[in-house]
Amino acid sequence: MKSVQTILMVSFLGCAIMAQDSTLTEKPLAPEQIGMAHLMEYLNLTTDDITYRSDYTEPDSFRLKIVADLMRRPLDMINYTKEIRTRYSAGQPEILAGMLFQDLQGEYQTKRGNAYPPSADDLQAHYDLYYSNLYMNQVLSRAANYINVIIPRSTESALAGLTAKQRAFLRNEFKELLVTHEEEEFLSVEGLDSLEKVEEKYTDTLVTFGARINTDPILAAGISFLREFMPELMTVKAMADSGGQTRERLLNNVGYIPNNVSTEKYLGKQSGWKIGGPGRDIYSGDYTFILDLGGDDIYELSYDPAKPHPVIIIDLGGNDSYTGITDFAIASGCYSVGILLDFAGDDLYRGKSFSVGSGYFGMGLLYDANGDDRYDGDTHVQGAGSYGMGIVIDESGRDIYNAALFAQGFGFIKGAGIIYDGDGADSYYAGGKYKDILRYDEHYLSMSQGFGYGLRPWTSGGLGYLIDLKGNDSYYSDIFAQGASYWWSLGMLYDSAGNDNYQSYQYAQGAATHMTLGILVDEFGHDVYFGKGLMQGVGHDYSCAIMLDRHGNDTYTAYDLSQGAGSANGAGIQIDNEGDDRYFIKNPNNTHGFGDTRRDFGSIGLFIDLSGLDQYTGFGKDNFYWKTESRWGGGMDIELHPKDSVQANKP
Repeated sequence: MKSVQTILMVSFLGCAIMAQDSTLTEKPLAPEQIGMAHLMEYLNLTTDDITYRSDYTEPDSFRLKIVADLMRRPLDMINYTKEIRTRYSAGQPEILAGMLFQDLQGEYQTKRGNAYPPSADDLQAHYDLYYSNLYMNQVLSRAANYINVIIPRSTESALAGLTAKQRAFLRNEFKELLVTHEEEEFLSVEGLDSLEKVEEKYTDTLVTFGARINTDPILAAGISFLREFMPELMTVKAMADSGGQTRERLLNNVGYIPNNVSTEKYLGKQSGWKIGGPGRDIYSGDYTFILDLGGDDIYELSYDPAKPHPVIIIDLGGNDSYTGITDFAIASGCYSVGILLDFAGDDLYRGKSFSVGSGYFGMGLLYDANGDDRYDGDTHVQGAGSYGMGIVIDESGRDIYNAALFAQGFGFIKGAGIIYDGDGADSYYAGGKYKDILRYDEHYLSMSQGFGYGLRPWTSGGLGYLIDLKGNDSYYSDIFAQGASYWWSLGMLYDSAGNDNYQSYQYAQGAATHMTLGILVDEFGHDVYFGKGLMQGVGHDYSCAIMLDRHGNDTYTAYDLSQGAGSANGAGIQIDNEGDDRYFIKNPNNTHGFGDTRRDFGSIGLFIDLSGLDQYTGFGKDNFYWKTESRWGGGMDIELHPKDSVQANKP
């Protein structure tokens, strides 16, 4: 085992606890911890045999501390998913945003940047009052302070080390690293090679100055705004919801304004600001601030990245339609902060690219309190972050998420993206537009649904999370999705309850490729998992991936190199704690606990089922231990629990 330990040397707290006297253990071990230690002992391994040090590759300045830490202790991903799941409190999006900000700390970063601290002169009132309601004016004053002073000056602080040419590069060329054009499908081999060389040149350019970008001040400004703004906004909302003529009275002005006086000097009436009443309103253009008190409203929004500015939109009720006329519209933080707060109604969010909860060198947050909503977008949408944070929080309702690429919990360089959906039977679809032309004629890239992505071998990637708490959910994707990642990043999909359906094709459902981490955890429900290969707990090339289903009668189907497989010094783990399960595979030679023998010291593949009456095609067998034809691979099906001890749909 010394040859394995030289390369795969991880520490895992659960194993250390196992070695101690059980009377000293404060908390009982989780079944998966017990099962993993038990199987690894059977295979002459320990949980300390899975680790990847940061210096296996040349460290770069883009690497995140949480990724580097978890690469050293990959099995800690299981506890980390629980931490992410508990980070949200209803009606307080600032809590999730603040904790996501903490995880964007660089591996070698010792100090985080702060928002611009305004002086007394900065906060001095520059507008006359237009509305008579005290709380209305407090909300508008708070927004004006952030929109006019704190956020713009925080942006300048974040980008202060860059030249005008470098800033233009971020708006134009760097964006192309994330954009795919449909016509690329028809390029010749020479054309594709030329395109690849251009993108490599863009990456080389970023590396020369990317370390001088620190978006911390922008993100901190957005979080601070939410913390200060939400309590005052909730007071206005409570008044608006109190019935009678309250909403109309909130719009009462302070008196007569002469015809020859510009409204620009009045708070809430300045350029780029709109206040809407309880009826149906139509907003069209590039706005800075909108507060709408209700009604079925229509938003047709645009944004110019060459003229960045904050965008704050609050809608208190109604079945609203939000349409992005350009990229970077609808809850998009592009070199700034973009926040959309919608408190009621069945809403439609229809964006182009870099929208609907997108943070591109900034913070974009979309909060929807309730209603059956639909989210549509193209690229870098629905909780996507690059050098920033993209957040979608939907607290309740039957929702539909539809996107093409880099979406639904996507993290790129120095970025974090998350969807946090609280309740409802939801549908997630990612892909179907941009073909995976290097591998297939009829399959499409998704790179979504909890996907972290870095540019191998130049820049480490980010954090992609998809968290869904309740409901019978459906997840559809194609290539790279559902708790997957590529190059020094982390992808996570966590589903707490419901009978869920996971459909993908390749590199999905707990998959990690090239020095990276991926995990899928499903707590409760009778679930179905389907795909071709490199999925359901597969780690490839110095990577670790975990697929964990804790309860329910589940069905798993895959063709090859799946269901607990390690490849090219990777570690792949599939665990099912409870339930009567079915495992179907096509190739028994590299599934059900397979670790290939390449690169001398091989890989680790673990397959674990801890209870139930189970069915197999392939290597596995009910109530059985086995070793596969590989160096460090095998599985077991045992009765750690006589039967599923909790209801499958328990929240």
